[in-house]
Amino acid sequence: MLADYLLRRRNPDGGFCYYSLDESNLNDTSYAVLILDLLGGLPQDKKTIDYIRAFQSEDGSFFSPFSAWCVLTTLKVMNVEPEFNPGGYALHLLRERGIRDNVYIERLSIFESSYYLASILTLVGRPELCGIIAKNVLEYRLPDGTFGRGDSSIISTYHALSVLKMAGKPMGNFTDTASYVLSCAVESGGFTKKPLTGLAFMDETYFAVMTLDLLGKRPEHLRETIGFISDCQNDNGGFRRARASGISGFETSYYAVESLRTLIQAQDALKK
Repeated sequence: MLADYLLRRRNPDGGFCYYSLDESNLNDTSYAVLILDLLGGLPQDKKTIDYIRAFQSEDGSFFSPFSAWCVLTTLKVMNVEPEFNPGGYALHLLRERGIRDNVYIERLSIFESSYYLASILTLVGRPELCGIIAKNVLEYRLPDGTFGRGDSSIISTYHALSVLKMAGKPMGNFTDTASYVLSCAVESGGFTKKPLTGLAFMDETYFAVMTLDLLGKRPEHLRETIGFISDCQNDNGGFRRARASGISGFETSYYAVESLRTLIQAQDALKK
């Protein structure tokens, strides 16, 4: 059902658009491909490959680190190389790196660009350079084990830990981080942005589940969290942010499928 929801929104140019118009964009196309790969139904379509590759310039650069992450991550799961070598662009980003103290409210993570940069360096075969970024990230560790600037955030913490993981830092050094994330769990399933704030959302749940996975942990309310995600699926096959109501989105649907995959693996491990 989810695969049909995605494929119905594929346009003649090979790109995807979640609101069913002929207005393909890289964000929707990348998440559509990533979901289809997780579902085992990834189409090897030249139009989609060409659409994604078109977001890279001839000098190997991209419009933004996010665009680079989308293109390189998506091409990797499709087992296709970028048309131009992105190595020089990755090194340029590294020279210009910096952690932004102010971010758009929708993102709520000062480490998002650092996460994209570390991912890009890993994708172009230079993971040893992630240590340079990790050193900056460690300066933002908070007393409760999370990462950020003055206020704890699961999203910032996930991005920070991912950078540290890519840099080869041992995750066993961050057990207090797991304690904070577990404190954000909702007994009826899912995770919320802050401890004891009640309502679970898909994005916070995804970042919490993936953070715990990095740390070798699992949610205490495992079955309930799987139930929360399942309850967020709409009739069209896509997923919304919360149980109560909402429209389907590709990014939210990716969060749901990747979280379910991780949680079901954890559940299966408990049965062994």
